[in-house]
Amino acid sequence: MKNSYFWAALFILTLVNCRKTLSVNDRPMIDTEAFHNRNMGVSAAELLDDNIYRFLFVEIQFIAACKPEQATLDYLKSFLETYLNKPKGINIVLNEIPVIKQDALSRDEVLAIEKQKRTRFMNQDTIALYILFTNGVHPGNKILGMAYRNTSAVIYGKAIRKYSSMAGRLTHQELETAVLLHEIGHLLGLVNKGSTPISQHIDSTFHDHCNNRKCLMFHSVETKNLSSILLKGNIPVLDSNCIKDLIANGGKNVPDYQPFIQPFDPAY
Repeated sequence: MKNSYFWAALFILTLVNCRKTLSVNDRPMIDTEAFHNRNMGVSAAELLDDNIYRFLFVEIQFIAACKPEQATLDYLKSFLETYLNKPKGINIVLNEIPVIKQDALSRDEVLAIEKQKRTRFMNQDTIALYILFTNGVHPGNKILGMAYRNTSAVIYGKAIRKYSSMAGRLTHQELETAVLLHEIGHLLGLVNKGSTPISQHIDSTFHDHCNNRKCLMFHSVETKNLSSILLKGNIPVLDSNCIKDLIANGGKNVPDYQPFIQPFDPAY
């Protein structure tokens, strides 16, 4: 009888030990290239929660003429800190790269640049994003930005300059901020691309987007049409439906929800 108790206790202790979370050093090796070569939205939970990755490194590469403005970077930092659970912090680093000769840059051409230039990748409890601010345009000449892999996005700087600063419309800074945050939203799985919708708010025509035209994830935010629907001094923010999707997928709980449109200010 005593032997039975002994073996039962030993079995329970073994189960408990097996359930313990692996330390960073004990985690299995991950193929870094394969990790970052996945579809948009696949890393949504990895970016939002702190179960594995507790620190975020954002690598922004830019052409000299397309360097993002400081207010854009401030707003990006505020956005990430608002919705991401990263207790060890979020670091944004900028690096200038040589001028890209091609004017029109397809997804494959942008990807080739990333493969050549990107220097930051996931490592232990750190996850990394790569954002390219290029002096080119999208081949269709309609898209201002694009999230094209699970941790990668491009902002078409030449297109941003062309469609900003119109009379009474968005300034260059406001437009690049809106487009940048929209693409970050896609990387966080919005809409229905890794963060499952809690309610029905998927656009019936543009399926990766929110059907609320005042939301940051409305489809026109990443196109040249954005300047025609928003007034100067205002950029869209996430609506309550998109925020709930992020929270359900591991994002921070945001108790003080704010209106759809608010004055442009780096602080929420």
